[in-house]
Amino acid sequence: MATPLPSPREGRWRALIWLAFGDVSLLVCGAMLVLSPLLLALLLPSRLLLVLLALPSLSWVFYGLMVLRAYAAVPPPPVSNGILLDPRKVPALAGELERLRLACDAPAFTAVYINAELNASIYQTGSRAGQPKHVLVLGLPLLALLTRKQAAVVIAHEYAHISRQHGHFARWAYVARQRWAALGELHERNHRLITAPLRLFLSWYVPRMMRETLEFSRRCEMVADAQAIAVCGSDIAFEAETALALRQKAMSSRFWPDIFAQAGNDDIALMRPFMQLLAEPASSRPRDGAQAAVWLHESLCQKPDSHSTHPVLFERITATGFDPAAPLPDYLPWRLEETSAAADWLGKEAPGIAVQLDADWRETAEQGWRDAKEWHASQHSEFSKLLQRREQQVFDEQDWLELARLAEIFDPAGTLRAEAVAQGLQHFPEDPSLLQLKANDLEQGGDINGAISIWHRISRSRPTPEYQAHRHLCELYLRVGDKPAAEHHRQIADQLWTEGDVGQSVSKGLFPHGMDASELTLLQTTLQPLFQHARAIWLCRDTPPATSNSPRWFLYVQAYDSWFMRWVGKLTGEDDVNASACKRLLDRLQTRLHLYLEVRFIGPNDPIPAHCSDGSLIAKAGAAASRH
Repeated sequence: MATPLPSPREGRWRALIWLAFGDVSLLVCGAMLVLSPLLLALLLPSRLLLVLLALPSLSWVFYGLMVLRAYAAVPPPPVSNGILLDPRKVPALAGELERLRLACDAPAFTAVYINAELNASIYQTGSRAGQPKHVLVLGLPLLALLTRKQAAVVIAHEYAHISRQHGHFARWAYVARQRWAALGELHERNHRLITAPLRLFLSWYVPRMMRETLEFSRRCEMVADAQAIAVCGSDIAFEAETALALRQKAMSSRFWPDIFAQAGNDDIALMRPFMQLLAEPASSRPRDGAQAAVWLHESLCQKPDSHSTHPVLFERITATGFDPAAPLPDYLPWRLEETSAAADWLGKEAPGIAVQLDADWRETAEQGWRDAKEWHASQHSEFSKLLQRREQQVFDEQDWLELARLAEIFDPAGTLRAEAVAQGLQHFPEDPSLLQLKANDLEQGGDINGAISIWHRISRSRPTPEYQAHRHLCELYLRVGDKPAAEHHRQIADQLWTEGDVGQSVSKGLFPHGMDASELTLLQTTLQPLFQHARAIWLCRDTPPATSNSPRWFLYVQAYDSWFMRWVGKLTGEDDVNASACKRLLDRLQTRLHLYLEVRFIGPNDPIPAHCSDGSLIAKAGAAASRH
């Protein structure tokens, strides 16, 4: 049995007091509004005043009912879209859960669900008998892409939550956040004078409640991490944390984009993404150990997010006893070296679960698939136009770049891409983007030293971001076994990344999005619900348009504000509440996008960055902006 670890008492009562204060304030406000006609009848001696206030008081009653309804609404449990497991059909998983339960000295889970996330979580509810129900939710991608030892660390972490009764607090905090989010949306649409006091209270209370509850939740996560390390060992915990970080990166940057890239040729009915994950496709992991190391280097630079309940990778790796600033170990768990947890624990049930998750995914991804198909068609049309123009006009460097990029998609087995790169470099030998294409060709052909030489040229050119060049040089030097040189470029890239805010040094060299009209229209259609809440939206990228490398995309959002909200911001010193509303919308819309967007919010008093220009503007004053 693991040595008992103290619960994070620090800040617990403060967080609970803030939650209770909000609940009581909301109940009192709603009750007073509903009872306002009775209170007026008791307090006002003049019948004339009663008659004059009769109609307004009715609106107060309806407003109070809306407030109480928002308070009483309970969000659906997160397992509503999961598949309930029968323990008798998965005895290996049931046995492992019992082993970990005894090791963590925790109550048993009353139900186990499988869903489509690369994650695990718990969900606690009360019951009529008074005993709490503990529900474990495991993602099939998590089990398919981790070994049983690595997955055991994740489950031990979840057991730690219920062994220290974090789940009850998490449930209360989760319901409170959803409740106040619903009230925020209600008051975004209702700016009558009667709502002003509660809007003021929202702007004052919500940021403080979020700060206290999120900080306590992060401490709970650190205690749960310590429990998992005590039960499974620091070495296995390090493996689990790094493997999970690498898989999350691969899934968002390679696996799902590759799935949607097939929309141009295949019907969605043929897609089986979760069945593919059971076989660990190449797109679900880094290319090799060198790329895995560079991915981890960047992840370790991430700073804590004040809006998240979870520690960042830097903090979690430190808890295992590993120094994040030190060189990474030679062995990294970037691929499965043994059978997956899904194969070991789910056995013959795994394919059936994957089939059901695939069916659910196809139903929810239909609109995104249609968007991807339209984008593919528009790209093919652009490719055909470029081929026609090639015979009639002189190309500049951007034309050669675009032709090379599209040739890789529509002529993968031909020589058109190589010809476009060669022709472009013949006319523009120092163009950084064309040099990147050449370096990538040399790298894929096995000439790593030649690629290193070109990347050194790129690092000295402008406006290519210096950060990207050093990251790539680190990867290439690792690939040829020169660890001192790789570590040198890693330190330079880390320093560039950590200057100022997260990714600030990268943002200095951002470029306009460079999308064609059809591609931009598809993106604007998907983001349309966001437009009505934002004064302006810009889309930028960290590489010049038409470069061969997949860019990092940055979405800058300037939310609507008003004199009232500016006054509240000055009074409370907190973030603008409208930015939080935009963030919630983006969280919902992100699943429909084929681009992973790193979102930056521009506050009412913040200067607009120089790269947020007319060329990167995609929406203004609630309407889509045309391409400039």
